[in-house]
This record gives sequence, C-alpha cells and structure tokens, in this order.
Amino acid sequence: MFSYLFQQLKSEESNNKKLEILFYDKTFRKFIVQLIFSFVMVIFLLYLIARAFSLDLGFGHLGSRAGFGLSHTFLTDYSSNDSRWQAYFVGIINTIRVSFIGILLATTLGVFMGLARLSNNFLISKISAGYVEFIRNTPLLIQIIFWQLVLLQLPQISEALTFGGFSVWSNRGILLPFINSIENGSIWFLILLVSLILTLFLRSYLNKYREENVNFFSPNIISLLFFITIALISYFLLGISLYTDIPTLEVNEYGTYIQSGGFLLSPEFSAILFALVLYTGTFITEIVRGSIQSLPKGQTEAAQALGFSSYQRITLIILPQALRSIIPPLTNQYLNLTKNSSLSVAIAYPDVFMVSRTIMNNAGHALPMLSLILVTFLGLSLFISIFMNFLNRRVTRIGT
Repeated sequence: MFSYLFQQLKSEESNNKKLEILFYDKTFRKFIVQLIFSFVMVIFLLYLIARAFSLDLGFGHLGSRAGFGLSHTFLTDYSSNDSRWQAYFVGIINTIRVSFIGILLATTLGVFMGLARLSNNFLISKISAGYVEFIRNTPLLIQIIFWQLVLLQLPQISEALTFGGFSVWSNRGILLPFINSIENGSIWFLILLVSLILTLFLRSYLNKYREENVNFFSPNIISLLFFITIALISYFLLGISLYTDIPTLEVNEYGTYIQSGGFLLSPEFSAILFALVLYTGTFITEIVRGSIQSLPKGQTEAAQALGFSSYQRITLIILPQALRSIIPPLTNQYLNLTKNSSLSVAIAYPDVFMVSRTIMNNAGHALPMLSLILVTFLGLSLFISIFMNFLNRRVTRIGT
C-alpha cells in the first residue's frame, strides 16, 4: 500500500517537472502564444462575418439609374440616364487617364531634373535642387488646390486668349487641336493601346529567342510590322475616318459664348495632373541622381577617354547601367502617383473616389462602395507592379 502511494507521488512529481520544463521551453511558449492569438482572431473573424450578414453588401443598387452627370467622360458617352455601373466605369477611365499621363510626364521630368542636379552648370544644378526641396516638402493636397486656383485665374470666356485660331484659353479650360474620328475612335484608340502592350511583350520574347538563333530576323522590325498590321486592320474594319478637330469659340443669338471642338484640358484635370507630375517628379529626380552617383566613376572616365559626347555618355553608358537600381524604387513612385490621384476629390475631378462618393450620397451602401474602391486600386497597383517587375527582369537580364 505504502509502496503504491510512493510510486504515485513520484510520478506526480515527475509530471510537474515535465510541465515546468515545458513552461521554460521557448518553442513551447511561442506555440501557446500563437495558439491563443489564432483563437482570438478566429473569434473576431466570426464576429465580423456575423455582422456582415446583417448588412446589405450587394451591388444591385449599381444597376439603377445614376441620376447625376459627370464633367469628364473621356472615351465614353455617359449621361445621367445611364446606370451607376457606367458612372463608376467612367471614374475608372478618368483615374487611369490621369495616372497614365502623370506617370509618363513625371518620369520624363524626373530623369531630366535628375541629370540637371548632376550638371556642372551651377545655375542648372541649383534650380533643380531648389525644385526638389520646395515641391517635395509641401503637401500634395495644397499643391492640387493651388494649381486649380491658378488655372481659374485665366481670362473669362468672353476675353479668352486665342493663338492663331488654333487654341482657346479661358478659365473654363484649355482647348487644343486634336485628331478625332467620326465614329469608333475610342474603340480604335483602345485597340492601339492594347496592341502596343502586346508588341512590347512580343519584342521581349523575340529578343530572347534571337539569343538562341543568331540568324533570326530583327525583333524590332517584326514587332513594328505586328503593330502596324493590327492598326491598319482595325482601322479598315471599324471604318475609321480621321479629321483635324480645331477648337472654335462662337457667340450665339443670346450673347452666350460657346466653345467647342479640340481637346479640352479642364482646370480640374490640369490641376491634378500638374500637381502629381511635379510632386512625384521630385522623388524620381532623387532616385535618378542617387542611382547615377552609385555607378563607379571609371565608367564616365572611360567614356570620356573614348571620345563620347555628353549625350552618348548618358544614353549609352550611364542610364543603361543605372536602370538596374532605378526601376525598383521607381515602381513605388508609380504606385504612389496612382493612389495619390484619389486626392482629386478635393477639386471635384470625377475619378473613382469622387464618383463613388456621389453614389454613396445618393444611394448609401458605403461599405460595398468602399470595398469596390479598394479592389479597383488594388487591381491598378498589381497591373503596374507586374509590368514593372517584367521590365526589371528584362533590364537585369541584359549583360549577365
């Protein structure tokens, strides 16, 4: 009897020692903490799901009539009688438009000012440095509102500036000459844009194939022929008829000034575009400057010894090598520009966020609309990331 009790006490003591050893075991403690955290997160997730089922999270209200107009309908024929889905699609087009043009202009400005910062000319270098320090350290939202106020200071429509009858400048916007089409012009433009992207991918594939087959035809010529073929076939199939659209300013019988024709740069679009380009251009400037300065000085000295001009040194020696360190941070700036375009709601430019806010004010359903905005910007960001990662792999593969 006593021996049995002694064995039980001994086994309990050994179990306590095992538990004590487990308690002081670092891996075991981490496992317990993770288990508790996972349990709490599951409970919180179940709570959110239960709350979500009590809300109306559908998108059926987007099929109803919009009931509001939009000041910018690029590539689309939208009216207030169209559905809210169509209004949201117009917002997506406007966001892509300002982001795409902004990326192109900001890249051009950033490369130019980055090279200017490294110039031996004192005035050019200091102007570039002043641009970076002033624009980068002021809020983007303030810059957007500033540019809108500046553009609204243009003359009234009755005193509009006309330059040789080819352009009209007023506080309603800037009208510029434009190549337009009687019908299907928007569809043809989209086809050209898609074919251009396919041409770039085709050129990359052909360059890779040519490395294995030396006698292969020039990838540049084949890619160019591919693009021209698609452009011509779509041109004749869609029955495109191009004409020169010249801006006009007329006065009707009631004394009202009416401007028509041409390509309109409204104060809202111009303000958000100028602000995004100037602001993002400062960061691209520093990226270009730092990437060039990271290169060994022997590269520049070797190019000078070979008699290369400044333009040849930059385009053939410096920038191709600097691209390896430029593209990764440049991708972040492209993503920032796209997401910062949502600040255009402050000046009533009808982008995705502005259109969604109008829909929420008219029909409610804030949570589904905000979720739709998140998905839209996520899709745009992922597309930019995929393209830039493809470009980065292409650049880093050369010369390896």
